[in-house]
Amino acid sequence: MKSSLDPFERIVASLHEAALDDARWSDVDRLIGETNGTSGSALGLFVGTSPADLTAFLARICVDGERRSDWERRYFEEYFAADERVPRFLRQEHGRIVATEDLYTDVEKKMSPTYNEALADMKAQDSVHVRMDCPNGLSVMWITHDPMERRGWSFEQIGLIRRLRPHVRQSVLVSHALAEAAVTGTSTAQLLASPHLGVIHLDRRGRIMTANDRALKILRRGDGLADEDGLLCTRMPVENAELSRLLARALPPFGMQGSAGSMAVTRSSSSPFAQFALHVTPVGDDYPHFRTRRLGAIVLVVDPTSRIHADPDHVGTVLGLAPMESRLAVALAAGQTLQDFARENGTSYETSRWQLKQIFRKLDISRQVDLVRQVLSLESFGAISCQLSGDSALRLEDHSPPSGIPSLSNGSATPDPSRTR
Repeated sequence: MKSSLDPFERIVASLHEAALDDARWSDVDRLIGETNGTSGSALGLFVGTSPADLTAFLARICVDGERRSDWERRYFEEYFAADERVPRFLRQEHGRIVATEDLYTDVEKKMSPTYNEALADMKAQDSVHVRMDCPNGLSVMWITHDPMERRGWSFEQIGLIRRLRPHVRQSVLVSHALAEAAVTGTSTAQLLASPHLGVIHLDRRGRIMTANDRALKILRRGDGLADEDGLLCTRMPVENAELSRLLARALPPFGMQGSAGSMAVTRSSSSPFAQFALHVTPVGDDYPHFRTRRLGAIVLVVDPTSRIHADPDHVGTVLGLAPMESRLAVALAAGQTLQDFARENGTSYETSRWQLKQIFRKLDISRQVDLVRQVLSLESFGAISCQLSGDSALRLEDHSPPSGIPSLSNGSATPDPSRTR
């Protein structure tokens, strides 16, 4: 079906694939570059209102359709702390497209190392920026690098960026939800095997084909979501109407490209304010069929009240960590931040940050998400159980940046992730 889609629809379909498989973001960048005549992009997910309290959960830089992890590390290690555009970018209006030249003064364009070195090397001095609001104080950053033609940006090029904004945002939210649940595989079978995320498969008509254990428990209890004669529905009529619209956009008539979307679903149990985050993502023909029914969409059900509880002694023994390091690893897997851990254990933030670096060194990893996955992997040995904590707040705050990309706090330019789950 992809061959019959127009360029915009092909990009949207590629974004849906990238949402379920982070490695495919380079394909998205390549498609956008070919369609829009641009030289690369940068994508990030963060929380914070100033450089001093910024925490980055995701960071990707692509140049000419190739993921550049080396540039991701170099930017945060050498340029981020002094990048003059960062505080201005953080104050950008949601969805507004802003040119790089408007984020630097004339003097800064002459003197700024970031502008004259980093952006020049990345072909991004004439880039455009978009900041998009997300739930729970998160923001998506999307930067489209310079146009190939030196005549500047055309109306059509800016128009395509404008149309793609909600789809890029949605792709990042789904990718973040998968990272939050420590999902390491993205095939249909691997998604269904996830113990920390509800997964439901819908056919092209929106009927439930299969669901994993976590989703089945929710459906059987009628806890906000239910299975009514094979159709997915919500408990509240207003939310059910919203879900119907979401599914209609995700599962359009055959031959048309569907659109992903998200919503909050009020639960029947626990606190009346507790909600599930529900993400619906259309899938393409490359996903396997089930007998005579074709898979149409994957629904992810994120329970924000779910927390991981592990035995620090067991984690320390298996991973070879010192007692304080193992307690820190478990705390991060359970959703705490470095600041939380330091405060509860009577240590300084800098000490906790140093301990996290020691953990990374011992485990030969560089990303928080890899640490969380190693802790979660011990569940197969019976050391970890997933329970309900009663915390009703939606928390989507543990998509850690790759390969040394830091979560920067207290204005520090030293790469160091400060939040994970």
